[in-house]
Amino acid sequence: MKFSTSILFPLAAGAFASASGSTSTITITSNKLTRSFLLWVSSTYSSKTPGSVLLSFHGGNKTAKDQLELDGFTTADTNAVSIVVYPQGVKGVPGDTINDVLFTNDILDYLESKYNVDTARIYASGKSDGGGFCNILACDARASRRIAAFAPVSGAFYVAASPCHPDTVPLLARCRGRADVPLIEFHGGNDSTIHYAAQWALRNELGLQNQTSAVAPNTVAYKYGSGDKAGLVTHVFESDIGHDWPSTAPNADNSKKGPPCGELQCHAHHFGLFFQISLTAWSFDRDTTSEK
Repeated sequence: MKFSTSILFPLAAGAFASASGSTSTITITSNKLTRSFLLWVSSTYSSKTPGSVLLSFHGGNKTAKDQLELDGFTTADTNAVSIVVYPQGVKGVPGDTINDVLFTNDILDYLESKYNVDTARIYASGKSDGGGFCNILACDARASRRIAAFAPVSGAFYVAASPCHPDTVPLLARCRGRADVPLIEFHGGNDSTIHYAAQWALRNELGLQNQTSAVAPNTVAYKYGSGDKAGLVTHVFESDIGHDWPSTAPNADNSKKGPPCGELQCHAHHFGLFFQISLTAWSFDRDTTSEK
């Protein structure tokens, strides 16, 4: 595998202000093709301490730079990981030589060869097609055992029927991921772009019963599972936004709509809990106050 590095241009005006850190473009060879990704490394990263990693995947007709400017993961008030990676997808219909799952694993191989990575704290998120790709990674035998948890936003979970019913549309029938995959999914009630369903609750053998709680105005969290698996699969539904990345601050999704859309800041609560998950310790959104 071959690697090359170049410094990335500054963020566009109006984009999230970056937290202290450096951003570069990395080029590697994956499956005999030249592929690239943006790599943000926090100034707090130290080679003496294992650092956590987040993979953030862009949506259709978007770029890695678009995703960096959208998700806010590198901003001072939301950053919770040492390294954030923005893989660049290939436009058009993928051919037989395009293997994005392999590309993702190659990225992780690269990071582990260059940085002191906490291999138990690698995460994946993404919007639209990028969110749907998180679903694919979670079902992959190797990737699901390298990535601790998944957080698709407005994910493109394509189905063969409409409306989607978990008991009739086997979205995860070929899922070969590890058991008990932690997943939090964000979606808007006005999103007519993609049909979606909470089949992960069934795949993780949690059933469809859930606990609901209001997490913001017009926003409800549906938590599946009980006991040690409470909240293993969580669906966050905001009724009044569309195919967007929920944010109380201006971003590329809501800047065209006037005031910031969405009462929910993805990062404020749920991603704080999301980043506490590791491959060796399940603790996502588990209320332990009654156990003390």
